[in-house]
Amino acid sequence: MKAQKGDFVEVKYIGKLDDGSIFDLNDKERAKQEGMNGHIHEKTIVCLGEKDLVPGLDDFLIDKELGAKLELTIEPEKGFGKKDPKLLQMIPANKFKEQKINPMPGLRVEIDEYTGVIKSISGGRVLVDLNHPLAGRTLHYEITITRKIDDLKEKVSGFLELNYHLHHAQLEEKEGTITLTAPFPKEIQPMLETELKRRIPELKALIIEQVKK
Repeated sequence: MKAQKGDFVEVKYIGKLDDGSIFDLNDKERAKQEGMNGHIHEKTIVCLGEKDLVPGLDDFLIDKELGAKLELTIEPEKGFGKKDPKLLQMIPANKFKEQKINPMPGLRVEIDEYTGVIKSISGGRVLVDLNHPLAGRTLHYEITITRKIDDLKEKVSGFLELNYHLHHAQLEEKEGTITLTAPFPKEIQPMLETELKRRIPELKALIIEQVKK
């Protein structure tokens, strides 16, 4: 059975750079083998064709067999993009001091809603790289589509976890209508319902109920 565009599928993957270092994975057993600590997401559900993954990986998985162990290399153009020189910015050191931040190379900082990394400090000025940390890097993936998702609740739950980091969403389903109990403002319901219906045609309606205090 092959995965098609628009399918919701669960994937297991490991991503490496040219030097073999791992930048991302969601396989807990593999993480143990690699001696990696910290929280590992064990379940990743994506909708193929919706760029839930980097573009090159998303395109690659369409029409691939479920259960097959796949490998591919993704160049920067199909990954996190090339390095953009315009995103290397010189910022006065005083701006950091005003925010009680002691600038030093390697420190991650927030600049005008962008996340960047301080590259160097010279003459009272700080060079900050606002490119994605993996911009300009070639990516190497090992990935398996473990299964296709058909259950309506699991599709919605997977979407919420991937896009809103809402883990273990409290969902109820009745005749195609999903009731979500979550700390979302009511104003988000129309936008969220529209996006879910676009991806999941069998969804009839979404109702958001506030978490009871």
